[in-house]
Amino acid sequence: MKKYRTIVMGLAALVVTSGQSAIAESRIDATEKVIKEIKAKYAPDKRQIIYNVTARQGVGTDVVIDGEISEGWILDSLEHELSSRGIKLTNSVYVYPDDKWALTRLSVTPMRSGKSHAAEMATQSIMGMPIRILSEENDWYLAQTPDGYISWIPSSSVVIKSEAEMKSWRESPRYVVTSPYQVRAYISPKATGAREVVTDLVTGNIVRPTGNREKSGMVEIELPDGRRCWVEKSAVTPIEVWAAQDFNPDVILDQAYSMEGTPYLWGGASIKTLDCSGLAKVSYLANGIILMRDASQQALTGTRIEAEDWRTCEPGDLLFFGNIKTGRVTHVAVYDHDGNYVHSSGRVRRNSVDPGSEIYERSDFLHAVRIHGNEGTNGITYARNHPWYFNQQ
Repeated sequence: MKKYRTIVMGLAALVVTSGQSAIAESRIDATEKVIKEIKAKYAPDKRQIIYNVTARQGVGTDVVIDGEISEGWILDSLEHELSSRGIKLTNSVYVYPDDKWALTRLSVTPMRSGKSHAAEMATQSIMGMPIRILSEENDWYLAQTPDGYISWIPSSSVVIKSEAEMKSWRESPRYVVTSPYQVRAYISPKATGAREVVTDLVTGNIVRPTGNREKSGMVEIELPDGRRCWVEKSAVTPIEVWAAQDFNPDVILDQAYSMEGTPYLWGGASIKTLDCSGLAKVSYLANGIILMRDASQQALTGTRIEAEDWRTCEPGDLLFFGNIKTGRVTHVAVYDHDGNYVHSSGRVRRNSVDPGSEIYERSDFLHAVRIHGNEGTNGITYARNHPWYFNQQ
């Protein structure tokens, strides 16, 4: 009889243990469901947000969440949602810092998909571009550009800045290179020789004036790493003037056409070499507007115009091409007029969506997007309103 009671008690304990296990599994399942919901809502694009979170059973009734998130506000949202559903939580998620900064020191520098020069080039950063440093490994920084794109940049290509230094930089006098063409900066205002060059400069580079030092149409500037040199004053514009521009399709198209013949380069985002979305970015940046990095991202911004309505397109609209069956975007162009557009495909060149045009080329036109009128919406930002460029009140 005693043995029987022992067996019964053992079965009862097993039932209790199984019940507790089922409750724990249910709690974990509920947590993982919320994790996925928050990811879908706030972090659907891994190119812009790091969101790697998992759930496991903790001590007692606690659920432990582990992993990493690049944006603290998303973790706050996750915690709030879990709490509202009655889930007791232990938070072990690492949040990347938001107070480590750098300025790119080279006219153009590659940013890669991995911490290796052999890794695929994901995008490019240009001189004076403010970038957020997420982490450091060996001689590489995991960094985020103002359009939100996350990739790796060599430590030798940037100058690290503190939060205080960045605040001062955002308030300081600066020049933006607005020449549509590559220019040279020299060791003195009279220098012109090949051996007197300090650096090249490209459209969108940001430098600082040293004061009222001007001579013979040249102005002295300071590069992000402290080097001083002289550049033609006509090649630069005070940053507040550049940033104050209203939407101007002529500025955008002039920049795009000025690059005609420039070679296509996957990941390129400067006037030196560029891909299709890089052309759109560079052209819009000339007008003081920051677009998303990739064509598939740009296609989700602005006001959509269906392909059959292309005659309603206006100068500066973006045209998207890709797979007609799936709708997958693989290419973008900048619209001009009468069906004509400029794009980077092999090289920067002109074509048309009008089947009757002599320069008609593509039949996989998906839709267009109007950027103008949507400034300030997701993925379309005036630089003057970007807190990385200017301290916002």
